[in-house]
Amino acid sequence: MKIQRMIARFLCLLIFLLAAHLAEAQEIVLTGVNKGEDVYVKNPYIISKAGFCVQSILINGKKSKVNVNLTAIRLNLDEVELYSPVHIQVIHADSCQPRIVNPEAVLYYSSFKFDSLVMRDSVLHWYTKGDRKEGKFVIEKLKNDYWDEVQMVRPKGRFNGATYAYIPKLADGGNKFRIRYELPDGRYLYSEEIEYYHYPIGVTFSPKVVTNMMYFSREARYEIMNSSGEIILQGTAKEIPLRRLEPGDYSINLEGELDSFVKK
Repeated sequence: MKIQRMIARFLCLLIFLLAAHLAEAQEIVLTGVNKGEDVYVKNPYIISKAGFCVQSILINGKKSKVNVNLTAIRLNLDEVELYSPVHIQVIHADSCQPRIVNPEAVLYYSSFKFDSLVMRDSVLHWYTKGDRKEGKFVIEKLKNDYWDEVQMVRPKGRFNGATYAYIPKLADGGNKFRIRYELPDGRYLYSEEIEYYHYPIGVTFSPKVVTNMMYFSREARYEIMNSSGEIILQGTAKEIPLRRLEPGDYSINLEGELDSFVKK
């Protein structure tokens, strides 16, 4: 009897832990067709739980043997017959958000694509082909390591191509955006990510005659060119060592503003 009571208590505890685990779990679902391409999942590491976000992945209801203890998971669909339906469920903890990097690998609409995504004069522009009026564009901005939805734009529904523009609210420094094109049935496709550095106050540098170091009034993106116009140094910094630079005249591009200096 004692052994039976111990077994019963163990089973109750197991059921309780399993129920708690399922209550905390969430899922991302992707449905489409196996086109012979791998699916990649970005899997954040949760420091507070000392583990990865993704708990398991199911393909057509069957648990995949893929290793989920990686920051980038490569999901092979070889067990699914080519050009047959595929249903992917990414089970993850509720305190994090994994991301399917290339959902287009299984999505069965092929007419839509993002041609480009650019920032010009603080305006976000994107160019598409094959969008449909019943869909929508959702503009997302990265904030505190999470993507926030900041604007929704209706497509023009022009198969041969369309252009769009959005004026975002920019924070000082780096601003990162992406766009999700979504159809009413939940299928979606992401644009590439774009980062834009915004500084309302211009940047200056000193000294004009450099011996060892050059200093900027704030952190800035720069390009240094020699007398032939070749870029020899570039990056983002607040100060840069130039003691190894050969003496002579140089040009510097500071976030689009061109100037010159002399290296002694």
